[in-house]
Amino acid sequence: MTKVLLHRSYKSREPGTILDIPKSEAEGLVNIGIGEVLKEEQPAPKKTAKGADAD
Repeated sequence: MTKVLLHRSYKSREPGTILDIPKSEAEGLVNIGIGEVLKEEQPAPKKTAKGADAD
């Protein structure tokens, strides 16, 4: 599933709505110019404890 931010109304959804739709449908919305794919946020890297030598 892909998240898409709508720029125009689509299927009774207002502009500014974020849809979680299949990738093929998301690409179609981008191609006709009514939305943009939101990039997935990367999880923050986990800090690892290094024992007594940690700063």
